[in-house]
Amino acid sequence: MAGETKKILVLVVDRDDDLGEKTGLRGPVIGRQNNLDAAVKLALTDPEDADANAIFYAVKVHDELLSRGNGVEAEVATLTGSRKEGIAADMNVFNQLREVLEKFPAQGCVFVSDGATDALVTPIISSQVGIISVQRVTVRQSQTVEQSWLILGKYLRLGLTDPRYAKFLLGIPGGFIALAATLSLVGLAQPMILVLALGIVLLFWGFRIDIHMSNLFSGFYRISQMPAIGQIRAFAYMSAAASLLVGLYLGFTSAYSTAVSLNLSTEELNDLSVLLPSAMKVAGAFITSSIDLVAVSALVVVLSSMIYYYIIKYYGFWRTIHAGVLAIWLWALIKRAGIILQQPHAIAPTESSTFLFILTAVLGVVTLGITVAMTRILRSIYGKQFKRSAVKKQ
Repeated sequence: MAGETKKILVLVVDRDDDLGEKTGLRGPVIGRQNNLDAAVKLALTDPEDADANAIFYAVKVHDELLSRGNGVEAEVATLTGSRKEGIAADMNVFNQLREVLEKFPAQGCVFVSDGATDALVTPIISSQVGIISVQRVTVRQSQTVEQSWLILGKYLRLGLTDPRYAKFLLGIPGGFIALAATLSLVGLAQPMILVLALGIVLLFWGFRIDIHMSNLFSGFYRISQMPAIGQIRAFAYMSAAASLLVGLYLGFTSAYSTAVSLNLSTEELNDLSVLLPSAMKVAGAFITSSIDLVAVSALVVVLSSMIYYYIIKYYGFWRTIHAGVLAIWLWALIKRAGIILQQPHAIAPTESSTFLFILTAVLGVVTLGITVAMTRILRSIYGKQFKRSAVKKQ
């Protein structure tokens, strides 16, 4: 095997397709001369583009491989992705690489990359051909004071003229200065007030609260444009959310009060025989205080969907009947469980609370079974009046 020719492909990947966008050339670009022409054209179009340097470097690596001899046959190719990047770019790179390998079935590949973005395609390359080496191309910049000032001036002009950057470079500092001057005029220019104002600005900016508020107002506007039945359903969902939050709040406050009233010492907290019953009491307090409003929120959602589906004659109306019965059963069952957990002593199976819990469970199953059977009968009679197709959102 020593005398066998080894085929090596020198590969450049322009994932964001600068080559195609700036020169009109489409990948793959195969061959030494074709790549030189492409690099020259790209460099003349945009001398600052790093992809041109990567292509020149790939041609250099190609020549070095050929000059070594040792039975090595080398080829150089440039693949282009897409300006959109993402999956579209990766698909283009994958398809172009397969095209190159059909013309030049390489046994190994030297990947020339100009940065982290193009290195993202390494798994795509390695899935088709083994990567022998990855060569990173870094363009050396002059570190003289003159060059530094030129670069600084260039980006400063960009920040002053480009609206995308000007609002951060000028808008936010300008607003903060105006606020400081206004507070100074009215005698409120205290350091803490200015720090508070800056903190609020950074909070809004960091968590994009302005965008969330804009989306919230847009949502209210869309609700106002809905048909009446859609507005009723949206109001029901908001009411259910408010009921759920209040229920959880009542549950947490009740659980906290119960935990404080237990007044457990450090030794008791480390004793599992004391800690476990106490935790059950706290959980029971949370359940009994919150389950009523939580059940109301669930029933409001189910009832609004039931009315909505009935008016538009959608087939899902029958399922909302099952959901309503299930919600009522779970409310009663969980309520009973919370009462049992709050008992100060161990519960025997013969006690009334245990009997009521079991009775609720059994009756719930029976009721749900009867509901399913009745809805099947009603659906067989009136089911033709309801649509099975998906419902458009109102």
